[in-house]
Amino acid sequence: MKTDERILQFFAEHEGEYVSGETLAKALDVSRAAVWKVIKKLIEQGHNITSQRHVGYRYQSGQVLSVPMINQLTKSDWPIRLFDTLDSTNTYAKEALTNGDILEPTMIVANHQTAGRGRLGRQFVSPAETGLYISFALPLEVGTKVVPGLLTTGTAVAVARAIKKTLGIDLEFKWVNDLIFQSFKVGGILTEGVMDFESQGVSAIVVGIGLNLLRPKNLDASLENKVGGMVDKLTVSRNTIVAAIKDEFVALYQTYNAGDFLETYRMHNIVLDQIVTVKYGRNLVTGTAKSINNQGYLIIDTGDDVITIDSGEVLKVNLPETIYRG
Repeated sequence: MKTDERILQFFAEHEGEYVSGETLAKALDVSRAAVWKVIKKLIEQGHNITSQRHVGYRYQSGQVLSVPMINQLTKSDWPIRLFDTLDSTNTYAKEALTNGDILEPTMIVANHQTAGRGRLGRQFVSPAETGLYISFALPLEVGTKVVPGLLTTGTAVAVARAIKKTLGIDLEFKWVNDLIFQSFKVGGILTEGVMDFESQGVSAIVVGIGLNLLRPKNLDASLENKVGGMVDKLTVSRNTIVAAIKDEFVALYQTYNAGDFLETYRMHNIVLDQIVTVKYGRNLVTGTAKSINNQGYLIIDTGDDVITIDSGEVLKVNLPETIYRG
């Protein structure tokens, strides 16, 4: 572990306390000059570290993402890979799983994405500092049963639980992967499989989560009335939110196939009992969304038939403008 990471880990264990340079130097077996140099670097990176003469340094939570800070806050021991900028956390996770660079469940976090993706290859606007862009890279043992509908819907519930704990707000869902707050889309989930060329089976899965904590600026006109943010000002550290999402997802992943979360997902889903238009493969289906079954699939009554949709996208929900704009 690098010296800056070790200092951050020490600060994480003593957050809000003053720690002398001498204490840090002895604990880390480095010189006081090295401590000062690293702390200066951390401050330049945006970490909130104050100093008081003859007392020491004090670290307070800010919005700079930090693996030591997240690890101090989380119960899970899954490894974390943190990047300031990536093209896409899902792309990185898929490549790392394919080339054998990731061999155990791993969380990937980026402060900024240059090519964030949503469903059907759509762009997911991912500016720095205002959101969270997370992927869980999940290698699978041979024969592992994966139910994509349950994993995506379960992840939505896990994220909503984490957001409730940290920001105190209640998210809603639009089947299958959109997160809604106050009538605007504030996040999405993208679940993708990684194929094994030899077995022609799924060897791993990637679950991507994109969140707008603050509303992105300079949105395209097409997104202006659809995309929102969860809060007007971030008063909770993003490290706290990442840690909560990690713990909720890890807990969910152990038993998601049982679908115990589905009642919560149904209760907070805006499409049920509404007339919807769904893109299903190359087809468009319009009808009343009757239910979400125990596999996470959407059941639609077209009037002529009842259709079960295992994977698709709700393009339109016939609700008043004041209820949903997405």
